[in-house]
Amino acid sequence: MHAKPGGGLFVLERAFSDSPEVRDLTGYNTCGKGRLQGKVLDGGFLAPDLSFDAKRILFCFTEAENIYPNWPEECEPHWTPESAFHIFAVNADGTGLVQLTDGPANDLHPCFLPNGRIVFISERRGGFGRCHGRPVPSYTLHSMYDDGSDITLLSAHETNEWNPSVDNAGMIVFTRWDYVDRGHNQAHHPWNCYPDGRDARAIQGNWSSDESS
Repeated sequence: MHAKPGGGLFVLERAFSDSPEVRDLTGYNTCGKGRLQGKVLDGGFLAPDLSFDAKRILFCFTEAENIYPNWPEECEPHWTPESAFHIFAVNADGTGLVQLTDGPANDLHPCFLPNGRIVFISERRGGFGRCHGRPVPSYTLHSMYDDGSDITLLSAHETNEWNPSVDNAGMIVFTRWDYVDRGHNQAHHPWNCYPDGRDARAIQGNWSSDESS
């Protein structure tokens, strides 16, 4: 029930040619900033995002410390900096690897914004999701500068939000677990908001024409 070491971030060169080649971006370069400065990343990798100029890549990484050795008997959340996912950045050529976030909370699914900031989901707000049968921290939209500073809460929504991205109008598009005026199978709708979190709204409105879908 936890990520395992041994992952990496890779680029497939000449992907559609007769001679594709895998290039490792993180297996040999040491981190230049943060708690893991001077170390090669050995853990679990998730959710890479390419910058608009294709020169920089964001991704999530965890050292994959096992905090649940007795799963499922022991299942209370007690993340540590070594077990949680954090956000890193690296240049497209593998140089400039840096750690942007840290701490005992999961920071996930980073995405570059047109205004130079980074949007991501995090458990930093606090609170817990519903319907889990056990305490499960919820994660909502946050943003920060591209050097990891000025981490700002964008959404005070009560439960989970997922996978932020950017549409052609520069709005943040994401999925929200929402319980207000929804059918029981329609809780996870696409939403959008401005890059500063204003005016969050369901793209498809409150009701589906088919309660069974």
